[in-house]
Amino acid sequence: MPDATQNLALPLMAAAQSQKHVTHNEALLLLDALVQLAVLDRDLGAPPASPAEGDRYIVGPSPTGLWSGWAGRVVRWQDGAWQPTAPRPGWLAFVADEADLCTYIGTAWVSFRATLTALQNLARLGIGTTADAQNPFAAKLNKALWTALTVPEGGTGDLRTTLNKEAPGNTLSVLFQSGFSGRAELGLTGDDDLRLKVSADGGTWREGFRVDRASGGLDLTAAEATLAVAATVDLGAAPALKVAITGTGTITSFGTSPNRLRLLRFSGAATLTHNAASLALPGASTLVTAAGDTALATSDASGNWTVRHYARASGKPVTGPAAADVTDASATGRSVLTGTAAQGATALGLGTGSSPTFASLVLNGNAALASALPFYQIRNTAAPTDQKLWEYYIDTTGKLIFRTANDAYNAASNWLEVSRTGVTPAGANFLLPVTVGSTVKPASYTVATLPTAGIAGRIAYASNGRASTGAGTFEAAGAGTGVLVTDSGSAWRVAGTTQTVQA
Repeated sequence: MPDATQNLALPLMAAAQSQKHVTHNEALLLLDALVQLAVLDRDLGAPPASPAEGDRYIVGPSPTGLWSGWAGRVVRWQDGAWQPTAPRPGWLAFVADEADLCTYIGTAWVSFRATLTALQNLARLGIGTTADAQNPFAAKLNKALWTALTVPEGGTGDLRTTLNKEAPGNTLSVLFQSGFSGRAELGLTGDDDLRLKVSADGGTWREGFRVDRASGGLDLTAAEATLAVAATVDLGAAPALKVAITGTGTITSFGTSPNRLRLLRFSGAATLTHNAASLALPGASTLVTAAGDTALATSDASGNWTVRHYARASGKPVTGPAAADVTDASATGRSVLTGTAAQGATALGLGTGSSPTFASLVLNGNAALASALPFYQIRNTAAPTDQKLWEYYIDTTGKLIFRTANDAYNAASNWLEVSRTGVTPAGANFLLPVTVGSTVKPASYTVATLPTAGIAGRIAYASNGRASTGAGTFEAAGAGTGVLVTDSGSAWRVAGTTQTVQA
Protein backbone atom coordinates (compact mmCIF):
# COMPACT_ATOMS: atom_id res chain seq x y z
CA MET A 1 0.00 0.00 0.00
CA PRO A 2 1.41 3.46 -0.91
CA ASP A 3 2.20 6.06 1.70
CA ALA A 4 0.30 8.94 -0.02
CA THR A 5 -2.54 9.55 -2.43
CA GLN A 6 -1.81 9.93 -6.18
CA ASN A 7 -3.13 13.43 -6.84
CA LEU A 8 -2.71 15.58 -3.73
CA ALA A 9 -0.03 13.43 -2.02
CA LEU A 10 -2.09 13.21 1.14
CA PRO A 11 -0.42 10.91 3.73
CA LEU A 12 -2.14 7.57 4.30
CA MET A 13 -2.36 5.79 7.63
CA ALA A 14 -0.76 2.37 7.84
CA ALA A 15 -2.36 -0.67 9.50
CA ALA A 16 -1.80 -0.79 13.23
CA GLN A 17 -0.10 2.63 12.99
CA SER A 18 0.43 4.38 16.26
CA GLN A 19 -0.40 8.07 16.64
CA LYS A 20 -2.79 7.97 13.67
CA HIS A 21 -3.94 11.44 14.51
CA VAL A 22 -0.64 12.90 13.32
CA THR A 23 -1.01 11.45 9.83
CA HIS A 24 -4.66 12.37 9.71
CA ASN A 25 -4.01 15.98 10.75
CA GLU A 26 -1.25 16.31 8.17
CA ALA A 27 -3.66 15.20 5.46
CA LEU A 28 -6.27 17.70 6.64
CA LEU A 29 -3.71 20.50 6.55
CA LEU A 30 -2.86 19.63 2.95
CA LEU A 31 -6.51 19.63 2.00
CA ASP A 32 -6.94 22.96 3.72
CA ALA A 33 -4.04 24.38 1.73
CA LEU A 34 -4.90 22.97 -1.71
CA VAL A 35 -8.67 22.72 -1.93
CA GLN A 36 -10.27 26.02 -3.19
CA LEU A 37 -6.71 27.18 -3.79
CA ALA A 38 -6.22 30.93 -3.50
CA VAL A 39 -2.76 32.52 -3.26
CA LEU A 40 -1.72 36.05 -2.45
CA ASP A 41 0.87 36.44 -5.25
CA ARG A 42 2.62 34.43 -7.97
CA ASP A 43 5.55 36.67 -8.88
CA LEU A 44 7.67 36.84 -5.67
CA GLY A 45 11.19 35.39 -5.78
CA ALA A 46 11.76 35.57 -2.00
CA PRO A 47 9.49 34.95 0.99
CA PRO A 48 7.67 37.91 2.52
CA ALA A 49 9.11 39.26 5.77
CA SER A 50 6.08 38.70 8.03
CA PRO A 51 3.74 36.02 6.70
CA ALA A 52 0.55 35.10 8.53
CA GLU A 53 -0.36 31.56 9.46
CA GLY A 54 -1.94 29.86 6.47
CA ASP A 55 -0.72 32.40 3.86
CA ARG A 56 -0.20 30.76 0.47
CA TYR A 57 1.93 31.84 -2.49
CA ILE A 58 2.99 30.51 -5.87
CA VAL A 59 6.77 30.91 -5.95
CA GLY A 60 7.98 33.10 -8.76
CA PRO A 61 10.78 32.33 -11.21
CA SER A 62 14.41 32.17 -9.98
CA PRO A 63 13.57 32.11 -6.24
CA THR A 64 16.17 32.73 -3.54
CA GLY A 65 16.55 32.16 0.20
CA LEU A 66 14.13 29.77 1.82
CA TRP A 67 12.26 29.41 -1.51
CA SER A 68 15.35 28.48 -3.49
CA GLY A 69 14.61 25.62 -5.89
CA TRP A 70 10.84 25.91 -5.45
CA ALA A 71 9.94 27.88 -8.60
CA GLY A 72 6.29 27.35 -9.50
CA ARG A 73 5.45 25.48 -6.31
CA VAL A 74 2.57 26.28 -4.00
CA VAL A 75 3.94 27.20 -0.55
CA ARG A 76 2.07 27.79 2.69
CA TRP A 77 3.23 29.33 5.98
CA GLN A 78 2.44 26.79 8.68
CA ASP A 79 3.74 26.40 12.22
CA GLY A 80 6.57 28.90 11.60
CA ALA A 81 7.86 27.25 8.43
CA TRP A 82 7.21 27.25 4.67
CA GLN A 83 5.63 24.05 3.36
CA PRO A 84 6.01 23.50 -0.42
CA THR A 85 3.70 21.43 -2.63
CA ALA A 86 4.50 20.58 -6.24
CA PRO A 87 1.51 21.37 -8.48
CA ARG A 88 0.09 19.02 -11.05
CA PRO A 89 -1.15 19.98 -14.56
CA GLY A 90 -4.68 21.27 -14.48
CA TRP A 91 -4.60 22.77 -11.00
CA LEU A 92 -6.47 26.06 -10.67
CA ALA A 93 -5.48 28.86 -8.33
CA PHE A 94 -7.02 32.28 -7.76
CA VAL A 95 -4.30 34.95 -7.56
CA ALA A 96 -5.57 37.68 -5.26
CA ASP A 97 -3.30 40.57 -6.29
CA GLU A 98 -4.21 40.04 -9.96
CA ALA A 99 -7.85 39.09 -9.41
CA ASP A 100 -7.20 36.37 -11.96
CA LEU A 101 -7.67 32.63 -12.13
CA CYS A 102 -4.50 30.78 -13.17
CA THR A 103 -3.94 27.28 -14.49
CA TYR A 104 -0.83 25.13 -14.12
CA ILE A 105 -0.02 23.66 -17.53
CA GLY A 106 2.86 21.39 -16.40
CA THR A 107 5.65 23.92 -16.86
CA ALA A 108 4.23 27.22 -15.63
CA TRP A 109 1.21 28.94 -14.20
CA VAL A 110 -0.74 30.89 -16.86
CA SER A 111 -3.89 32.96 -16.79
CA PHE A 112 -6.94 30.75 -17.17
CA ARG A 113 -8.19 33.11 -19.93
CA ALA A 114 -5.12 32.23 -22.01
CA THR A 115 -6.11 28.58 -21.96
CA LEU A 116 -9.55 29.26 -23.42
CA THR A 117 -9.38 28.52 -27.16
CA ALA A 118 -13.08 28.17 -27.99
CA LEU A 119 -16.40 29.49 -26.74
CA GLN A 120 -19.20 27.94 -28.74
CA ASN A 121 -22.93 28.73 -28.97
CA LEU A 122 -22.99 31.41 -26.28
CA ALA A 123 -26.45 32.90 -25.91
CA ARG A 124 -25.16 36.23 -24.57
CA LEU A 125 -21.84 37.93 -23.99
CA GLY A 126 -21.34 41.20 -22.16
CA ILE A 127 -18.01 43.00 -21.90
CA GLY A 128 -18.04 45.66 -19.23
CA THR A 129 -21.84 45.67 -19.32
CA THR A 130 -24.81 43.35 -19.30
CA ALA A 131 -26.01 41.75 -22.49
CA ASP A 132 -29.75 41.29 -22.92
CA ALA A 133 -32.21 39.72 -25.33
CA GLN A 134 -32.21 42.78 -27.63
CA ASN A 135 -28.43 43.12 -27.52
CA PRO A 136 -27.07 39.58 -26.88
CA PHE A 137 -23.56 40.89 -27.50
CA ALA A 138 -22.79 44.12 -25.64
CA ALA A 139 -19.55 45.87 -24.79
CA LYS A 140 -18.88 48.95 -22.72
CA LEU A 141 -15.33 50.15 -23.24
CA ASN A 142 -13.27 53.06 -24.52
CA LYS A 143 -11.11 51.32 -27.09
CA ALA A 144 -11.30 48.20 -29.22
CA LEU A 145 -8.66 46.58 -31.42
CA TRP A 146 -8.96 44.06 -34.20
CA THR A 147 -5.62 43.04 -35.70
CA ALA A 148 -4.70 40.44 -38.27
CA LEU A 149 -3.10 37.14 -37.33
CA THR A 150 0.39 37.34 -38.80
CA VAL A 151 2.03 34.71 -40.98
CA PRO A 152 4.56 33.66 -38.27
CA GLU A 153 1.61 33.10 -35.95
CA GLY A 154 -0.05 30.81 -38.47
CA GLY A 155 -2.28 33.43 -40.10
CA THR A 156 -2.28 35.18 -43.49
CA GLY A 157 -1.69 38.77 -42.32
CA ASP A 158 -5.15 39.74 -43.63
CA LEU A 159 -8.19 40.83 -41.65
CA ARG A 160 -11.70 40.82 -43.09
CA THR A 161 -14.88 41.36 -41.11
CA THR A 162 -17.91 39.74 -42.73
CA LEU A 163 -21.46 40.88 -42.03
CA ASN A 164 -24.35 39.08 -43.72
CA LYS A 165 -28.09 39.57 -44.07
CA GLU A 166 -30.69 37.06 -45.13
CA ALA A 167 -32.20 38.75 -48.21
CA PRO A 168 -31.98 42.03 -50.21
CA GLY A 169 -35.04 43.45 -48.46
CA ASN A 170 -33.42 43.12 -45.04
CA THR A 171 -31.10 45.67 -43.41
CA LEU A 172 -27.38 45.25 -42.82
CA SER A 173 -25.85 48.41 -41.42
CA VAL A 174 -23.69 50.12 -38.85
CA LEU A 175 -25.70 52.65 -36.85
CA PHE A 176 -23.89 55.59 -35.26
CA GLN A 177 -25.60 57.20 -32.27
CA SER A 178 -25.09 60.19 -30.00
CA GLY A 179 -26.75 59.90 -26.61
CA PHE A 180 -28.47 56.76 -27.94
CA SER A 181 -30.11 58.80 -30.74
CA GLY A 182 -29.24 57.87 -34.32
CA ARG A 183 -27.12 60.30 -36.30
CA ALA A 184 -25.69 58.24 -39.19
CA GLU A 185 -26.23 54.81 -40.73
CA LEU A 186 -24.00 53.09 -43.28
CA GLY A 187 -24.86 49.84 -44.98
CA LEU A 188 -27.33 47.91 -47.10
CA THR A 189 -30.62 49.35 -45.90
CA GLY A 190 -33.64 47.86 -47.62
CA ASP A 191 -31.80 46.73 -50.77
CA ASP A 192 -28.28 45.77 -51.86
CA ASP A 193 -27.01 49.28 -52.70
CA LEU A 194 -24.53 50.84 -50.27
CA ARG A 195 -26.06 53.92 -48.64
CA LEU A 196 -25.08 56.54 -46.09
CA LYS A 197 -27.93 58.26 -44.27
CA VAL A 198 -27.75 61.01 -41.65
CA SER A 199 -30.21 62.47 -39.15
CA ALA A 200 -30.29 65.53 -36.94
CA ASP A 201 -32.78 64.08 -34.46
CA GLY A 202 -32.79 60.31 -34.92
CA GLY A 203 -36.24 60.48 -36.51
CA THR A 204 -35.91 62.22 -39.86
CA TRP A 205 -33.25 60.69 -42.10
CA ARG A 206 -31.63 62.04 -45.24
CA GLU A 207 -29.56 60.08 -47.71
CA GLY A 208 -26.04 61.41 -48.25
CA PHE A 209 -24.88 59.09 -51.01
CA ARG A 210 -25.70 55.79 -52.70
CA VAL A 211 -23.40 53.40 -54.59
CA ASP A 212 -25.19 51.27 -57.16
CA ARG A 213 -24.47 47.59 -56.57
CA ALA A 214 -24.47 46.75 -60.32
CA SER A 215 -22.55 49.63 -61.91
CA GLY A 216 -20.57 51.07 -59.00
CA GLY A 217 -22.01 54.47 -59.90
CA LEU A 218 -21.93 57.04 -57.10
CA ASP A 219 -25.01 59.21 -56.53
CA LEU A 220 -24.40 62.16 -54.23
CA THR A 221 -27.11 64.19 -52.55
CA ALA A 222 -25.75 67.73 -52.80
CA ALA A 223 -27.84 70.16 -50.78
CA GLU A 224 -27.12 73.85 -51.39
CA ALA A 225 -25.91 76.12 -48.61
CA THR A 226 -26.21 79.92 -48.76
CA LEU A 227 -23.52 82.48 -47.92
CA ALA A 228 -23.83 86.26 -48.15
CA VAL A 229 -21.32 88.39 -50.02
CA ALA A 230 -18.60 89.72 -47.72
CA ALA A 231 -14.90 90.51 -47.96
CA THR A 232 -14.26 86.90 -46.88
CA VAL A 233 -16.80 84.28 -47.95
CA ASP A 234 -15.62 81.20 -46.05
CA LEU A 235 -16.56 78.40 -48.42
CA GLY A 236 -15.01 75.75 -46.18
CA ALA A 237 -17.40 76.67 -43.37
CA ALA A 238 -20.42 75.80 -45.52
CA PRO A 239 -21.34 72.14 -44.90
CA ALA A 240 -22.32 71.52 -48.52
CA LEU A 241 -20.80 70.86 -51.93
CA LYS A 242 -23.04 73.48 -53.55
CA VAL A 243 -22.99 77.07 -52.28
CA ALA A 244 -25.23 79.96 -53.35
CA ILE A 245 -23.54 83.35 -52.88
CA THR A 246 -26.12 86.11 -52.48
CA GLY A 247 -25.98 89.87 -52.51
CA THR A 248 -23.58 92.44 -53.92
CA GLY A 249 -20.18 93.71 -52.85
CA THR A 250 -16.52 92.84 -53.16
CA ILE A 251 -15.09 89.41 -52.31
CA THR A 252 -11.35 89.21 -51.70
CA SER A 253 -11.11 85.76 -50.07
CA PHE A 254 -12.84 82.37 -49.94
CA GLY A 255 -11.30 81.56 -46.55
CA THR A 256 -8.41 79.22 -45.78
CA SER A 257 -10.01 75.77 -45.47
CA PRO A 258 -7.68 73.26 -47.16
CA ASN A 259 -8.50 70.65 -49.81
CA ARG A 260 -12.09 71.66 -50.50
CA LEU A 261 -14.27 71.47 -53.62
CA ARG A 262 -17.25 73.80 -54.09
CA LEU A 263 -19.81 74.39 -56.85
CA LEU A 264 -20.82 78.06 -56.72
CA ARG A 265 -23.92 79.93 -57.91
CA PHE A 266 -24.20 83.72 -57.81
CA SER A 267 -27.48 85.61 -57.39
CA GLY A 268 -26.28 89.11 -58.22
CA ALA A 269 -23.43 91.44 -59.09
CA ALA A 270 -20.48 90.65 -56.83
CA THR A 271 -16.88 91.61 -57.58
CA LEU A 272 -14.37 88.76 -57.26
CA THR A 273 -10.90 90.21 -56.73
CA HIS A 274 -8.07 88.22 -58.32
CA ASN A 275 -5.15 87.27 -56.08
CA ALA A 276 -2.55 85.03 -57.68
CA ALA A 277 -1.67 83.45 -54.34
CA SER A 278 -4.96 83.01 -52.48
CA LEU A 279 -7.83 83.57 -54.96
CA ALA A 280 -6.75 82.84 -58.53
CA LEU A 281 -9.40 83.71 -61.13
CA PRO A 282 -9.69 82.82 -64.85
CA GLY A 283 -7.74 85.25 -66.98
CA ALA A 284 -5.86 86.46 -63.87
CA SER A 285 -8.22 89.42 -63.59
CA THR A 286 -11.09 90.62 -61.44
CA LEU A 287 -14.57 89.30 -62.34
CA VAL A 288 -17.97 90.90 -61.86
CA THR A 289 -20.64 88.23 -61.42
CA ALA A 290 -24.23 88.28 -62.62
CA ALA A 291 -27.33 86.44 -61.49
CA GLY A 292 -27.16 82.82 -62.63
CA ASP A 293 -23.38 82.72 -63.12
CA THR A 294 -21.76 79.50 -61.86
CA ALA A 295 -18.23 78.47 -60.94
CA LEU A 296 -16.15 75.54 -59.69
CA ALA A 297 -13.57 76.37 -57.02
CA THR A 298 -10.99 74.23 -55.20
CA SER A 299 -8.52 74.88 -52.41
CA ASP A 300 -5.08 73.34 -52.00
CA ALA A 301 -3.45 71.89 -48.89
CA SER A 302 -2.57 75.41 -47.71
CA GLY A 303 -6.13 76.74 -48.09
CA ASN A 304 -5.44 78.80 -51.22
CA TRP A 305 -8.40 78.86 -53.63
CA THR A 306 -8.49 78.63 -57.42
CA VAL A 307 -11.58 79.11 -59.59
CA ARG A 308 -11.13 76.25 -62.05
CA HIS A 309 -14.14 77.06 -64.21
CA TYR A 310 -16.48 80.02 -64.56
CA ALA A 311 -19.63 80.08 -66.72
CA ARG A 312 -21.67 83.20 -67.33
CA ALA A 313 -25.46 82.82 -67.45
CA SER A 314 -25.37 84.87 -70.68
CA GLY A 315 -23.16 82.28 -72.33
CA LYS A 316 -20.46 84.86 -73.05
CA PRO A 317 -16.82 83.89 -72.42
CA VAL A 318 -15.05 85.20 -69.35
CA THR A 319 -11.97 86.25 -71.32
CA GLY A 320 -10.99 86.14 -74.97
CA PRO A 321 -8.04 84.13 -76.25
CA ALA A 322 -4.55 85.55 -76.24
CA ALA A 323 -2.70 85.88 -79.54
CA ALA A 324 -0.46 82.96 -78.62
CA ASP A 325 -3.54 80.77 -78.11
CA VAL A 326 -4.76 81.28 -81.70
CA THR A 327 -2.38 79.02 -83.59
CA ASP A 328 -4.48 78.30 -86.68
CA ALA A 329 -4.77 81.92 -87.93
CA SER A 330 -2.49 84.37 -89.66
CA ALA A 331 -0.95 87.34 -87.88
CA THR A 332 -3.75 89.50 -89.30
CA GLY A 333 -6.36 87.06 -88.01
CA ARG A 334 -4.82 87.01 -84.55
CA SER A 335 -4.89 90.82 -84.42
CA VAL A 336 -8.59 90.83 -85.34
CA LEU A 337 -9.46 88.12 -82.80
CA THR A 338 -7.37 89.28 -79.87
CA GLY A 339 -6.44 92.94 -80.38
CA THR A 340 -8.29 96.18 -79.81
CA ALA A 341 -10.85 97.48 -82.31
CA ALA A 342 -8.25 99.90 -83.72
CA GLN A 343 -5.65 97.12 -84.05
CA GLY A 344 -8.13 94.87 -85.84
CA ALA A 345 -9.20 97.63 -88.24
CA THR A 346 -5.58 98.51 -88.96
CA ALA A 347 -4.74 94.86 -89.64
CA LEU A 348 -7.61 94.68 -92.16
CA GLY A 349 -6.58 97.92 -93.84
CA LEU A 350 -9.74 99.76 -92.76
CA GLY A 351 -8.09 102.56 -90.84
CA THR A 352 -8.29 103.14 -87.08
CA GLY A 353 -11.36 105.39 -86.79
CA SER A 354 -14.97 104.50 -86.07
CA SER A 355 -15.81 104.66 -89.80
CA PRO A 356 -13.93 102.03 -91.81
CA THR A 357 -12.28 102.98 -95.09
CA PHE A 358 -12.51 100.59 -98.08
CA ALA A 359 -10.43 100.79 -101.23
CA SER A 360 -13.13 98.71 -102.88
CA LEU A 361 -15.97 96.58 -101.50
CA VAL A 362 -17.96 93.76 -103.07
CA LEU A 363 -20.98 92.45 -101.13
CA ASN A 364 -22.67 89.14 -101.95
CA GLY A 365 -25.90 88.95 -99.99
CA ASN A 366 -27.10 85.64 -98.64
CA ALA A 367 -29.95 86.65 -96.37
CA ALA A 368 -33.33 85.70 -97.83
CA LEU A 369 -36.61 87.52 -98.29
CA ALA A 370 -39.80 85.61 -98.90
CA SER A 371 -38.68 85.49 -102.54
CA ALA A 372 -35.33 84.02 -101.50
CA LEU A 373 -33.47 87.03 -102.96
CA PRO A 374 -30.37 88.61 -101.35
CA PHE A 375 -30.97 91.96 -99.69
CA TYR A 376 -29.16 94.53 -97.55
CA GLN A 377 -30.58 96.55 -94.67
CA ILE A 378 -29.82 99.90 -93.08
CA ARG A 379 -31.29 100.41 -89.60
CA ASN A 380 -31.46 103.33 -87.17
CA THR A 381 -33.05 102.16 -83.94
CA ALA A 382 -33.39 105.77 -82.78
CA ALA A 383 -35.73 106.68 -85.65
CA PRO A 384 -39.52 107.01 -85.08
CA THR A 385 -41.79 103.97 -85.04
CA ASP A 386 -41.99 102.12 -88.39
CA GLN A 387 -39.32 104.46 -89.85
CA LYS A 388 -36.20 102.62 -88.71
CA LEU A 389 -35.50 100.36 -91.71
CA TRP A 390 -34.44 100.77 -95.33
CA GLU A 391 -33.37 97.90 -97.56
CA TYR A 392 -32.40 97.30 -101.14
CA TYR A 393 -32.19 94.25 -103.36
CA ILE A 394 -32.28 93.07 -106.98
CA ASP A 395 -35.51 91.36 -108.06
CA THR A 396 -35.87 88.48 -110.50
CA THR A 397 -36.22 90.88 -113.51
CA GLY A 398 -32.95 92.63 -112.67
CA LYS A 399 -34.46 95.75 -111.14
CA LEU A 400 -32.72 97.40 -108.22
CA ILE A 401 -35.42 97.96 -105.59
CA PHE A 402 -35.21 100.38 -102.65
CA ARG A 403 -37.98 99.95 -100.10
CA THR A 404 -38.94 100.52 -96.45
CA ALA A 405 -40.43 98.09 -93.92
CA ASN A 406 -42.26 98.54 -90.63
CA ASP A 407 -40.73 97.59 -87.25
CA ALA A 408 -42.59 94.27 -87.14
CA TYR A 409 -41.18 93.50 -90.59
CA ASN A 410 -44.51 92.30 -91.95
CA ALA A 411 -45.24 95.18 -94.36
CA ALA A 412 -43.00 96.90 -96.94
CA SER A 413 -43.31 99.60 -99.65
CA ASN A 414 -41.16 100.07 -102.74
CA TRP A 415 -39.91 103.65 -103.01
CA LEU A 416 -37.47 103.41 -105.91
CA GLU A 417 -37.10 100.99 -108.80
CA VAL A 418 -34.15 101.25 -111.16
CA SER A 419 -34.39 99.20 -114.36
CA ARG A 420 -31.40 98.41 -116.59
CA THR A 421 -33.27 96.39 -119.22
CA GLY A 422 -31.72 97.11 -122.55
CA VAL A 423 -30.23 100.49 -121.57
CA THR A 424 -27.18 101.85 -119.78
CA PRO A 425 -27.37 102.89 -116.14
CA ALA A 426 -27.48 106.50 -117.24
CA GLY A 427 -30.70 105.73 -119.07
CA ALA A 428 -32.31 103.97 -116.12
CA ASN A 429 -36.01 104.28 -115.50
CA PHE A 430 -37.04 105.61 -112.09
CA LEU A 431 -40.36 104.85 -110.41
CA LEU A 432 -40.84 107.34 -107.58
CA PRO A 433 -44.09 106.74 -105.68
CA VAL A 434 -43.35 109.66 -103.39
CA THR A 435 -44.65 113.10 -102.53
CA VAL A 436 -41.93 115.62 -103.25
CA GLY A 437 -41.69 118.34 -100.64
CA SER A 438 -38.88 120.29 -102.30
CA THR A 439 -37.35 120.86 -105.75
CA VAL A 440 -36.41 117.99 -108.04
CA LYS A 441 -33.51 118.38 -110.42
CA PRO A 442 -33.53 115.95 -113.36
CA ALA A 443 -30.40 115.09 -115.32
CA SER A 444 -29.21 117.87 -117.68
CA TYR A 445 -28.21 117.31 -121.30
CA THR A 446 -27.96 119.22 -124.56
CA VAL A 447 -30.40 118.26 -127.26
CA ALA A 448 -27.59 116.44 -129.02
CA THR A 449 -26.56 114.46 -125.98
CA LEU A 450 -30.02 113.35 -124.77
CA PRO A 451 -30.20 109.56 -124.33
CA THR A 452 -31.90 107.66 -127.10
CA ALA A 453 -35.65 107.84 -126.65
CA GLY A 454 -37.54 104.62 -126.08
CA ILE A 455 -38.44 104.39 -122.38
CA ALA A 456 -41.68 106.28 -121.95
CA GLY A 457 -42.07 108.43 -118.87
CA ARG A 458 -38.48 109.53 -118.40
CA ILE A 459 -37.83 113.23 -117.81
CA ALA A 460 -34.70 115.29 -118.47
CA TYR A 461 -33.59 118.84 -119.00
CA ALA A 462 -32.31 119.98 -122.44
CA SER A 463 -30.13 122.98 -121.66
CA ASN A 464 -30.29 124.43 -125.21
CA GLY A 465 -33.80 123.27 -126.10
CA ARG A 466 -36.20 125.77 -127.63
CA ALA A 467 -38.98 126.64 -125.20
CA SER A 468 -42.56 127.43 -126.12
CA THR A 469 -43.32 131.15 -126.63
CA GLY A 470 -47.09 130.62 -126.70
CA ALA A 471 -49.72 130.00 -129.37
CA GLY A 472 -47.78 126.98 -130.71
CA THR A 473 -44.60 128.92 -131.42
CA PHE A 474 -41.12 128.23 -130.06
CA GLU A 475 -37.89 130.08 -129.66
CA ALA A 476 -35.81 130.62 -132.74
CA ALA A 477 -33.36 128.00 -133.92
CA GLY A 478 -30.04 128.22 -132.09
CA ALA A 479 -31.57 130.51 -129.46
CA GLY A 480 -33.04 127.88 -127.16
CA THR A 481 -32.84 128.82 -123.47
CA GLY A 482 -33.50 125.34 -122.07
CA VAL A 483 -36.59 123.27 -121.54
CA LEU A 484 -37.90 120.28 -119.57
CA VAL A 485 -38.41 117.29 -121.87
CA THR A 486 -40.14 113.91 -121.57
CA ASP A 487 -39.57 110.60 -123.36
CA SER A 488 -42.73 109.59 -125.19
CA GLY A 489 -41.32 106.19 -126.06
CA SER A 490 -40.29 107.27 -129.50
CA ALA A 491 -38.97 110.85 -129.10
CA TRP A 492 -38.00 113.49 -126.57
CA ARG A 493 -40.75 116.11 -126.51
CA VAL A 494 -41.03 119.52 -124.85
CA ALA A 495 -42.88 118.88 -121.62
CA GLY A 496 -46.63 119.56 -121.90
CA THR A 497 -46.58 119.52 -125.74
CA THR A 498 -46.28 117.14 -128.62
CA GLN A 499 -43.38 119.14 -130.09
CA THR A 500 -40.14 117.20 -130.50
CA VAL A 501 -37.38 119.14 -128.77
CA GLN A 502 -35.02 121.09 -131.02
CA ALA A 503 -31.91 123.15 -130.41
